[in-house]
Amino acid sequence: MFRTILPALSLILAAGPLAAQGVDPTRDEADAFVLADADANLLLTFPEFRTFVRAMAAAGQPTARQIRFFGAYRYAFGIADADGNGLVTPLELRSADNDFRAQGN
Repeated sequence: MFRTILPALSLILAAGPLAAQGVDPTRDEADAFVLADADANLLLTFPEFRTFVRAMAAAGQPTARQIRFFGAYRYAFGIADADGNGLVTPLELRSADNDFRAQGN
Protein backbone atom coordinates (compact mmCIF):
# COMPACT_ATOMS: atom_id res chain seq x y z
CA MET A 1 0.00 0.00 0.00
CA PHE A 2 2.74 2.47 0.94
CA ARG A 3 4.58 1.72 -2.29
CA THR A 4 1.66 3.12 -4.25
CA ILE A 5 0.89 6.01 -1.92
CA LEU A 6 4.43 7.39 -1.50
CA PRO A 7 5.17 8.02 -5.21
CA ALA A 8 1.78 9.70 -5.63
CA LEU A 9 2.39 11.82 -2.54
CA SER A 10 5.86 12.82 -3.71
CA LEU A 11 4.46 13.87 -7.07
CA ILE A 12 1.79 15.99 -5.41
CA LEU A 13 4.29 17.58 -3.02
CA ALA A 14 6.83 18.41 -5.71
CA ALA A 15 4.68 19.08 -8.77
CA GLY A 16 2.90 22.18 -7.50
CA PRO A 17 5.95 24.18 -6.42
CA LEU A 18 8.00 22.92 -9.36
CA ALA A 19 5.30 23.86 -11.87
CA ALA A 20 5.15 27.31 -10.27
CA GLN A 21 8.87 27.67 -11.09
CA GLY A 22 8.20 26.93 -14.76
CA VAL A 23 9.08 23.24 -14.54
CA ASP A 24 6.49 20.60 -15.37
CA PRO A 25 8.14 17.51 -13.89
CA THR A 26 7.54 13.95 -14.96
CA ARG A 27 6.59 11.51 -12.24
CA ASP A 28 10.18 10.14 -12.21
CA GLU A 29 11.60 13.68 -11.89
CA ALA A 30 9.27 14.59 -9.05
CA ASP A 31 9.94 11.31 -7.22
CA ALA A 32 13.71 11.70 -7.64
CA PHE A 33 13.62 15.33 -6.53
CA VAL A 34 11.59 14.58 -3.40
CA LEU A 35 13.91 11.66 -2.60
CA ALA A 36 17.01 13.82 -3.06
CA ASP A 37 15.82 17.04 -1.42
CA ALA A 38 16.52 15.91 2.14
CA ASP A 39 15.63 19.26 3.75
CA ALA A 40 12.60 19.85 1.46
CA ASN A 41 13.69 23.39 0.54
CA LEU A 42 13.34 22.83 -3.25
CA LEU A 43 17.09 23.37 -3.66
CA LEU A 44 19.69 20.66 -4.18
CA THR A 45 23.11 20.75 -2.57
CA PHE A 46 25.85 18.73 -4.25
CA PRO A 47 25.14 15.55 -2.22
CA GLU A 48 21.41 15.94 -2.92
CA PHE A 49 22.15 16.51 -6.61
CA ARG A 50 24.15 13.29 -6.71
CA THR A 51 21.20 11.43 -5.17
CA PHE A 52 18.86 13.03 -7.72
CA VAL A 53 21.07 12.03 -10.66
CA ARG A 54 21.40 8.46 -9.39
CA ALA A 55 17.62 8.16 -9.02
CA MET A 56 17.05 9.60 -12.50
CA ALA A 57 19.69 7.28 -13.97
CA ALA A 58 17.97 4.31 -12.34
CA ALA A 59 14.73 5.51 -13.97
CA GLY A 60 16.49 5.50 -17.35
CA GLN A 61 16.86 9.24 -17.96
CA PRO A 62 19.60 9.57 -20.63
CA THR A 63 21.44 12.63 -19.30
CA ALA A 64 21.55 11.20 -15.78
CA ARG A 65 22.76 7.86 -17.12
CA GLN A 66 25.69 9.60 -18.86
CA ILE A 67 26.59 11.56 -15.72
CA ARG A 68 26.50 8.37 -13.65
CA PHE A 69 28.46 6.36 -16.23
CA PHE A 70 31.29 8.89 -16.35
CA GLY A 71 31.12 9.76 -12.65
CA ALA A 72 30.76 13.38 -13.74
CA TYR A 73 28.62 14.51 -10.80
CA ARG A 74 30.80 17.47 -9.82
CA TYR A 75 31.14 18.62 -13.45
CA ALA A 76 27.38 18.32 -14.05
CA PHE A 77 26.62 20.12 -10.79
CA GLY A 78 28.85 23.01 -11.87
CA ILE A 79 26.93 23.30 -15.12
CA ALA A 80 23.51 22.98 -13.51
CA ASP A 81 24.36 25.55 -10.81
CA ALA A 82 24.03 28.42 -13.29
CA ASP A 83 24.31 31.20 -10.70
CA GLY A 84 27.20 29.54 -8.84
CA ASN A 85 25.57 29.74 -5.42
CA GLY A 86 26.19 26.09 -4.55
CA LEU A 87 22.54 25.14 -4.90
CA VAL A 88 20.58 23.86 -7.88
CA THR A 89 16.96 24.83 -8.41
CA PRO A 90 14.45 22.77 -10.41
CA LEU A 91 14.54 25.42 -13.13
CA GLU A 92 18.35 25.20 -13.28
CA LEU A 93 18.07 21.41 -13.59
CA ARG A 94 15.58 21.71 -16.43
CA SER A 95 17.61 24.38 -18.23
CA ALA A 96 20.85 22.40 -17.95
CA ASP A 97 19.21 19.25 -19.28
CA ASN A 98 17.50 21.12 -22.13
CA ASP A 99 20.81 22.76 -23.08
CA PHE A 100 22.62 19.41 -22.97
CA ARG A 101 20.01 17.76 -25.18
CA ALA A 102 19.99 20.69 -27.62
CA GLN A 103 23.70 20.07 -28.19
CA GLY A 104 22.81 16.64 -29.50
CA ASN A 105 23.78 14.61 -26.45
